[in-house]
Amino acid sequence: MNKVVVIGGAVVDVFLYPEKKMILHDSNPGFLKQSLGGVGRNIAENLARLNVNTTLITVLGADQGGQMIEQSSRDIGLHLEVIRAPQTPMYYSVMDENNEDLVSVAVMKEIELLTQSEIEKRLPLVQSADLVVIDTNLSEETFAFACKRIEKPIFVDAISTQKVVKIRKYLHHIHTLKLNVMEAEVLTGMTFETMDDLNDMGDFLIQAGVKQVLITMGRLGAYYADKDHTMFRNAMPVEVKNSNGAGDAFIAGAIYAHLHDLHPISVAMANAMINLESLQAVASELTEDLLMKTMKEIDS
Repeated sequence: MNKVVVIGGAVVDVFLYPEKKMILHDSNPGFLKQSLGGVGRNIAENLARLNVNTTLITVLGADQGGQMIEQSSRDIGLHLEVIRAPQTPMYYSVMDENNEDLVSVAVMKEIELLTQSEIEKRLPLVQSADLVVIDTNLSEETFAFACKRIEKPIFVDAISTQKVVKIRKYLHHIHTLKLNVMEAEVLTGMTFETMDDLNDMGDFLIQAGVKQVLITMGRLGAYYADKDHTMFRNAMPVEVKNSNGAGDAFIAGAIYAHLHDLHPISVAMANAMINLESLQAVASELTEDLLMKTMKEIDS
């Protein structure tokens, strides 16, 4: 069985939904939903549900949130390597009336405990994987150490425009980079207006040493580039119930494709679609069969 190690954040997500149209700077009647999240954890759960032997190296508190994450991981067969913190990281998101993320606050200072020395202790585990996934919640020092010492293909999720800048000096260590258009603009110093701009961004990142580039564009679709090919795929119509976690599902789909010698953009988009239709950060109904069925629908 293929083996993947994910190094990144695990959090408890709290989503706030308005009952009607969201009115800013006012009190909006609504409801709350709580689920498990974190970019690293979401990617790892996607992979575990897709029958990939996955270990997540992360930071958790010995509190209710940490216990929830540990129990969920046991239930889905996700292995954990835990660094203990005073409390489990939290992510708060306010949604609009279209179930799109309006504003979010990440309370994740605890992830700083995922240090260079903690990675070094676990290098034998990391080096035993077929590939390694790193999210940019890590400090630049830890990220740099991981890039330089890990000898397996490294997949990176950019996460945000603020966090993507820390990977600029380490692009030549990255096998596959997933980012959205805004993150691509920040990282490349280019502005997206036309498809030619996407190609220029992809070429810039490939020339910098990245082997595969995946740029997500929300409702427009997604773009793929490697040294020999570029491809743009339009998004399929989908009833969006929760956009949080879709990007994590996208890169998890690309990882699954790499492990099974499939084209990354088709599998990535299919996995993202499944998760967009779920209220959870990772769709509980996700299976390999559902992923393959959805991919065939996209490609037909």
